[in-house]
Amino acid sequence: MTPSSSTPAIEPYWQYVHDNCPELTIHSIINLATDLESVSWDEPTTAIELNNLAVLALIEAEQSDSPELRAINLEMAIDALQRGVALNQHPLCAAHLAIAQCMLGDREAAAHSAYSQLISTLQPLFNSVDRLPLGLVYLPLQWRNLAIARQEQFHQLLHVEDGYNQAILLFIEVLCQAQVVFYNTVGLRFLQLASQLSPQTAYVNFKLGLASLIQQQWEGLLYLQRARKLAFDHPAVLQAMYLAYREPEHPKAGEYWLNLARNHAQRHPEANVWKWAQLPAESPMTYVPFEQMALAVEPNLRSIVTSVLLAEGDWFEAEMEFWREQIEPGMTVIDVGANVGVYTFSAAQRVGATGRVLAVEPFSGCVRCLQETCKTNDLPWVTVCAGAASDRNTTLRLSLRSASELNRVVTADEELETSEFEEIPCFTLDHLIERENLSRVDWLKIDAEGHELQVLQGSDRLLTDFAPKILYENVAGLSAEDEDASNTIVAEYLMSKGYQLFRYRPFVKELIPIDSIHELRGNLNIVALPKA
Repeated sequence: MTPSSSTPAIEPYWQYVHDNCPELTIHSIINLATDLESVSWDEPTTAIELNNLAVLALIEAEQSDSPELRAINLEMAIDALQRGVALNQHPLCAAHLAIAQCMLGDREAAAHSAYSQLISTLQPLFNSVDRLPLGLVYLPLQWRNLAIARQEQFHQLLHVEDGYNQAILLFIEVLCQAQVVFYNTVGLRFLQLASQLSPQTAYVNFKLGLASLIQQQWEGLLYLQRARKLAFDHPAVLQAMYLAYREPEHPKAGEYWLNLARNHAQRHPEANVWKWAQLPAESPMTYVPFEQMALAVEPNLRSIVTSVLLAEGDWFEAEMEFWREQIEPGMTVIDVGANVGVYTFSAAQRVGATGRVLAVEPFSGCVRCLQETCKTNDLPWVTVCAGAASDRNTTLRLSLRSASELNRVVTADEELETSEFEEIPCFTLDHLIERENLSRVDWLKIDAEGHELQVLQGSDRLLTDFAPKILYENVAGLSAEDEDASNTIVAEYLMSKGYQLFRYRPFVKELIPIDSIHELRGNLNIVALPKA
């Protein structure tokens, strides 16, 4: 699709667009090609020229395998964007600067900037008689993972009339992606704003529908229906429709969506995206595609994991990128609070048959899912350990919430927060490594909803003899209301055991040392490494 008028400088961008949206041709985006003809690539001075230079640097950074080159190109892009913002000539610079902030994990600043700039851009968008030139646009790779979003995003960004529209669409993308979780109060508000500004976007309607249903707001069904109309027969949309209508009060509607999906599954029997449609209607689980596997998950949209994997195509935590790079063949990994196994099976893919992964999970529904994923994907090196890791070998109660990710172990001297609970076996990790005859533990991941300290207190031998690297949850509950809270007692315990704490900076793949307890704030997860 390279236009004849292009310069060598712009050719990587046409390739980038073609890779993400192959059916686009230069004739279909002739307005953009025309606006680029007057651009100075060698000596950029205007805001739009600085934006275009920054976009090329962002693409080069994304495609670089070298962390050093990635960081250099990203720094070049940010510098150009900051210069462009200072000129106050074109909102695309501010939009891409917010994207860069979000990529680096500074989600709060990105959301604040995007919201402020979006409000400012509404005035010229609706009232200016002057057309603003189109510019190059960039979306991070992780925002393009879901097929329902990828081609739709590029079509809209490259077919709009002017730069104001491009900037608004990018600000919407930032608002949809900048929240740690998209289904809390703030995330829901941003998605509703996005749906007003971009009502014909399947991805926005799909995500808003799921976010609403997680909050048990049944108007979410309207947004799912819109998404289905815009992304006809997309497997994730059909699955969401089925799960939404699977409740007892809508048996006929649920059956309709399941039968529709089964027609597709018959034509694609080996495809993971349709594997869920092969299960019986009364199945206590469903499947979602995850890392070339069929991951068994809970069959309802109250489940955070189920909804997130349908909406995002991947798990949302920035540390997942770090986890995937750190786990190596032959390692032994323990996942405490495995839920349905996002971290468990990501590790299993990497340790291989020469390694081991132990998934510790107390909730019976999630245990069934873990066992099913092991069976379906033939992973005998994964051991599912039903129960909770704690500071003693005993029996406790698991308080059950509407979302299993928020289930919490209740100690003997605590009162149950809900009337629903399960009696669960508890064991120390020291007992577990002895029972499983482990001679090494390379990585320990802990997500125990406030029970992390007890897990570590029952791991004295594990920490002393094996000194595993640790990834633990610093903010319990996956809730925006908890973002200012920090698991300081766990941080202090690990530091007393000779561990250095770090926060992970995504994209440039850096570990930033945490030198004071105050620096824990705002970090969902913390990496703890034994000091040399």
